[in-house]
Amino acid sequence: MAGGRRAAWSWLAGLWFAAVAGDTSAALTERIEAVSLPGTLQRILVAYDDAQPVTRVLIVFPGGGGELGLADGPAAPPRPGTGYVESVRRELARSGTAVVLVDSPARQPQMALAYRESAEYRALLMQLIEHLRTRFASAPLYALGFSNGAASALVAARAPGVAGVILVSGVFLRYADLAAFGAEVPLLVIHHEADRCIPPDFDESFRLRVRPTMVRSIAQAYGSAPCGPLSAHQFFGQEGVVADAIHGWLLTGRAASRIR
Repeated sequence: MAGGRRAAWSWLAGLWFAAVAGDTSAALTERIEAVSLPGTLQRILVAYDDAQPVTRVLIVFPGGGGELGLADGPAAPPRPGTGYVESVRRELARSGTAVVLVDSPARQPQMALAYRESAEYRALLMQLIEHLRTRFASAPLYALGFSNGAASALVAARAPGVAGVILVSGVFLRYADLAAFGAEVPLLVIHHEADRCIPPDFDESFRLRVRPTMVRSIAQAYGSAPCGPLSAHQFFGQEGVVADAIHGWLLTGRAASRIR
């Protein structure tokens, strides 16, 4: 991957989902938790409807360097207009679905794509997922990776208890060789047809292999930054359609080839 292109992607913060359709009126329980792993501290933000039993868990890996800046104390409210991960806990934590936002590990606050695929990071993820399996013992886990976070989701796919992987605007080093990750669980891939942030490797042959759900363009003015919160990369103006597609796949295992 060219150094300039990788540098352009490296700044991507974990910003994506905005408002979606569905039941978002329920009051959510949100807390930031610090999980002690060998050699580091891993902070996560857990969001769920306390009035409903948790029947599935979405483990969300943000893009960019993976740093969310989570700190001990109450979770700050989502800020509107700043993209996906800022509001994912409000929009995807629907009845029965818990959302776990994963910050970068304390000892590696900025994660390059190569680190996300490293043996060191894989070992940390295996232990984090084992912790979440214990925490949500009766619920299947799904790894959701946005942009650069797709690499983390694919690495997590090999952990016991992970029932599926969702790649949203995914970017990773071995782009044309998903088989190298060894993921053997169901896979949902979502991309926008007007995305100008993804690498050129996402060509027609790749689409034929993974059969992604493509989000069709609408009459929508995007911001100037091809990877920013007002871009097709983050589904600006169509966030609800994407969120509904994710929940539909979680419930049925099926997704349309095109949505709008």
